[in-house]
Amino acid sequence: MRIFTLGPAGTFSSEATQEIFPDADILYAANFDRLFQILEKAEDAIGVVPIENSLHGSVHNVLDLLYHSPVSIWRMHDLRIRHAIGAQDPKSIDRIASHPQALAQCRKYLLEHFPDAEHFPVSSTTYALDLAAADPSTAAIAREDAIREHELTILDTNIEGANNTTRFGIVAKDDPYPDLERSRMSIVLHPREDRSGLLHILITPFKVYDVNMTKLESRPTGEKIGDYYFFIDFEGKQSDARVQKIFEEIKEYADITILGIW
Repeated sequence: MRIFTLGPAGTFSSEATQEIFPDADILYAANFDRLFQILEKAEDAIGVVPIENSLHGSVHNVLDLLYHSPVSIWRMHDLRIRHAIGAQDPKSIDRIASHPQALAQCRKYLLEHFPDAEHFPVSSTTYALDLAAADPSTAAIAREDAIREHELTILDTNIEGANNTTRFGIVAKDDPYPDLERSRMSIVLHPREDRSGLLHILITPFKVYDVNMTKLESRPTGEKIGDYYFFIDFEGKQSDARVQKIFEEIKEYADITILGIW
């Protein structure tokens, strides 16, 4: 099997992939669209992608790609995220570069310590380090070891919010873990028409059949304003009798797409 994640090397996606597949030669995609394109075409490809963060919620473009792709989630892996900040010269910083998720996770720290600095979102923490290495006025948020590798001065460590954790999904077209025991599902509901009390109708079966819903959020379909998908995680799997009853009731009002059983 070939293992893909978001590049370049040195990012948190890279770290998570190394933890999950310690002996693999990791291949890197430039962006999530390209990564899913590879996974859709290659039968032997497995991807590792961030699904959600404990501080700032879901990675929406990954959710959207999963919904519109034959690629499914087969396993999850949680990675504790620790951010550091580095620069050439602590006294000349006027912008902070990093991945948008990292900037958001460190928002409180930046407001306190660099209130007037520009937040400069880039495609990866590694690219942010390249910018900081080339420009004394730029600081970068990244992993502490990656900052050292770029020979920058570490200004501070553990600047993220408390218990900052990202959940990564192991995704592929075909199940790479056929013997894995699974206990959770991720699905998407697309209502066929809007009506009063629709959301209540869609989630009530989970209460009736005593199935614990662990996540619920909406995403626009992109078809028209006010038209939404509902992304739901819950404890259970498709073969459970209670889950089958829930699906039977929901199907009267909405189409169901299974993103993964993990």
